[in-house]
Amino acid sequence: MKPTYFDLTVHDLGQAREFFQRVLGWHFEKFPMPYEYYRIQTGPESEPGIDGGIGAVRDAPISGGNPMTQITVPVLDLDETMSRVQASGGHIVEPKMPIPGIGWYATCAEPGGLRFGIIQADPAAR
Repeated sequence: MKPTYFDLTVHDLGQAREFFQRVLGWHFEKFPMPYEYYRIQTGPESEPGIDGGIGAVRDAPISGGNPMTQITVPVLDLDETMSRVQASGGHIVEPKMPIPGIGWYATCAEPGGLRFGIIQADPAAR
């Protein structure tokens, strides 16, 4: 399964948005979350690549207070994939949670600790 999304977690959200807009030409759109979060359009839909999002370290406890980049991979069955993660020596860092209107999400880690997200599409997720 191919990654379809990336998340950037930064110390200074305004500064990072301005930086990526100037350097890479990315566009940002506020996304309705209980904290400040922006979707990133990295380029035209016709170009290869993935889009992402950006939020602040203070709003991402799993960051441990450090900036981080995390990819997200779509899955057909989140619960089944979480079980495979654990059966294969990985662990669940953030349990299954809804992203309203998008789907169900969890953060996992491979046995060495590298984190990644998994998401199951479900527009009815609340």
